[in-house]
Amino acid sequence: MAKPVYEGLKVLDATNNYAGPLAGSMLADYGAEVWHIEKPVLGDDNRFFPPMIDGISINYCSDNRGKKSVVLDLKDPRGAEIFKKLAAKADVILESFRPGVMEKLGLDYESIRAINPRAIYCSISAYGQTGPYAQRPGDDVIAQAVSGLMDMTGDPNGPPTKIGPAIGDWMGALNAFGCIGTALYYRSISGQGQHIDISLCRTLMWVSAKLDSDITGVRSTRTGNHHINLAPYGIFQGSNGQSAIIGALSAKTWGALCKVMNKPELEADPKFVSNDKRVENLQTLISVIEGWLKSFEDIDDAVNLLIDAGVPCGKVYNQDDILKDPHYNTCKWFTDMPMADGMKSVRSRKFPTDPMEFSAFEPVYKKAPALGENNVEVIGELGYSEEEILAMEKEWEDAFYTKTKKNECTGFEVLTGIWDPDLISFLNRIGGN
Repeated sequence: MAKPVYEGLKVLDATNNYAGPLAGSMLADYGAEVWHIEKPVLGDDNRFFPPMIDGISINYCSDNRGKKSVVLDLKDPRGAEIFKKLAAKADVILESFRPGVMEKLGLDYESIRAINPRAIYCSISAYGQTGPYAQRPGDDVIAQAVSGLMDMTGDPNGPPTKIGPAIGDWMGALNAFGCIGTALYYRSISGQGQHIDISLCRTLMWVSAKLDSDITGVRSTRTGNHHINLAPYGIFQGSNGQSAIIGALSAKTWGALCKVMNKPELEADPKFVSNDKRVENLQTLISVIEGWLKSFEDIDDAVNLLIDAGVPCGKVYNQDDILKDPHYNTCKWFTDMPMADGMKSVRSRKFPTDPMEFSAFEPVYKKAPALGENNVEVIGELGYSEEEILAMEKEWEDAFYTKTKKNECTGFEVLTGIWDPDLISFLNRIGGN
């Protein structure tokens, strides 16, 4: 295997929460040196998101693997100056503040370009850097709603439904990772850096938008577990709470499905003879297919029969099914990720690998850092002494706790704007009382 493709790449990661940190961790997986800038005392908000093991967030371990943690107070001129010095050395700058915040700090793209014109500066936000909604707060679930994705998810007779995982964050991270690679290639042929604007809302709108109404006059909306225009193509219930997805759309696969169900007469039945007819009589078709599926104690037996007959299908997996699946294990679609220092009750856990595979190089997954673990190492390379660095850390911590005691801010207000007694108790335990 060749050396990691991004070996030698310097990334200044001033992101928070999910999407931005995940993009930075993927760059680290492929060899980049990623300096993760975190707030004094609290660090990345994700450090407090459940589930927690031994007081450490599993999400933080996943989304910040392989990075170096550097604590800076960017509102302090000294912190901003250190950021600029790191930016001058960086190939890529990642940030996920609300648009305008970095400009107020003097750390926006134009300010950084003045000192490092080759820098790739990637901003990740809810609505993008421009437009009427740019200043609105937002996150994954809000992006699911305003992108139209939520309106297309759920039962047609029920309310809009959010997607289970944080799909906006994951898609936003993948978008940023790919765009940074494109921008680095452009720099290699032009010598120029640039600003990349990633919007969670725009990303999900690109994924979900079917603007057919502009042409047809019919608005696409929720279709439940079955396709609105194709049948059979949806989720069918079996016994014991099991389900399967079946897509027999061609004449060949529809005929194969009928034969597997021992109902060859359905192939020529006027109610099902064409796709249009099957859509028209969908509820009757669902009853027929589900009646057959429920004759199996284990839905895998039915799925295997369909697969052998060439009918596209699959069992609807839960997470236990995923972990046991021979294909996923053989293809190494997940691995054991090292846990952070301080996690005594578990040393590794199953972790989905990055969703791409290269023949010339492969990712290396490393543990997430402790808060400020790399301050002396990273800031020291800028010419600061260890004493100076530790003194700044202490000042920023003291300032945080002073504000907390005065109720000028609270720990959880920094995270979400809500007073949280559990987090305040935590802050007291670690030295804020």
